[in-house]
Amino acid sequence: MNTIVIRRGFSDIIANLTVVKPLALAVVLGLMWYPETREIMLNSLSDAYFQVSVFVAATLFGMLIFERVRRRELNAMLNKHVKYQVVFAALFGSIPGCGGAIFVVTQYIRGSMSFGGVVATLTATMGDAAFLLLARAPADALLVFAVCLVMGVVCGYVVDLIHGRDFLRQRENNNQDDEDIKENPLLQPTYWLWMGLFLPGAAIGLAYAFQVDVNTALSIGGVDWVLAFGAAAALLALVMWSLNPLSDIRLCISPRRSINRRVIDTTNFITFWVLCGFVAYAMLEDFFHFDLASLFGAWIWFIPLIATLIGFIPGCGPQVVVTTLFLNGAIPLSAQMANAISNDGDALFPAVVIAPRASIIATMYTAIPALVVGYSWMFLFE
Repeated sequence: MNTIVIRRGFSDIIANLTVVKPLALAVVLGLMWYPETREIMLNSLSDAYFQVSVFVAATLFGMLIFERVRRRELNAMLNKHVKYQVVFAALFGSIPGCGGAIFVVTQYIRGSMSFGGVVATLTATMGDAAFLLLARAPADALLVFAVCLVMGVVCGYVVDLIHGRDFLRQRENNNQDDEDIKENPLLQPTYWLWMGLFLPGAAIGLAYAFQVDVNTALSIGGVDWVLAFGAAAALLALVMWSLNPLSDIRLCISPRRSINRRVIDTTNFITFWVLCGFVAYAMLEDFFHFDLASLFGAWIWFIPLIATLIGFIPGCGPQVVVTTLFLNGAIPLSAQMANAISNDGDALFPAVVIAPRASIIATMYTAIPALVVGYSWMFLFE
């Protein structure tokens, strides 16, 4: 019993923030009220919603609908074709956003996926920076995706060969019945409001991803309505996350709940943690004058290593910055490849809660192919 409590302690702290969640919301509101940080908060809220939340929700809708409709066939396929599970995991990880990674980690806990599959999906995942790379440099994007996919498959099989399929596996805890935890009745109308904001929000997010200037088109009367829309939608997600007892990520992924509820609660959970990353990075830039481009320029022989280490930062904010630097010619393709392989985007937040030890060790393993590919590409082609 004590061992179980210790192993689950870290994920429980992250997922079950019953007391801390309202305090976290109060901090967000306080930073919005404070003049010196108001602009950072509004921009971070809007960016978190348009760059991450809408894509997380879209991929989750697709994955969960697919799982609901084809669950028996999918489970049968994974159990029948055990030797191809790593390939399937890498393909799921290639899907932008966190839907594929959540699915793979969940299947790993249920015993239908190997630990190598977790490594494969985290290696293949590039996160939401994939949309930016696809929009601006599709040829480079296809090359990076292919390299990530191949390295995911290779590393997945190697890890399974070394550790075995059940390495660090912790079975689902079925002692906690989610039916015993009631939804806050005050939140019922907010789910409808959330869905009403999602459709136009997804359209704006997709336009942003493909570098379409929607701010100019929608700025009326000197008001940046896109910024206001994104900040309001993200704030709604945070309010729902802070007040909902079912926003524990383990309950979010429970198949007993409706797809809409699972998608919304999971997206709200991820939105909070992504916002933390966006705000932290923005404050480093504004208050401490942290310049990522200068960091790369000052240590040219360490560029793949720096890109790999940045990939360990949860969330997609720093990864989007790395991709932007590559597209602007500030860093070479070797850095982009190393970062793409090592980063898990916003997928790491839910993964580390569902299976903390497995996810952390798996993401550490991604550093090996990231460094190999990054330095190999640098010395051979640059």
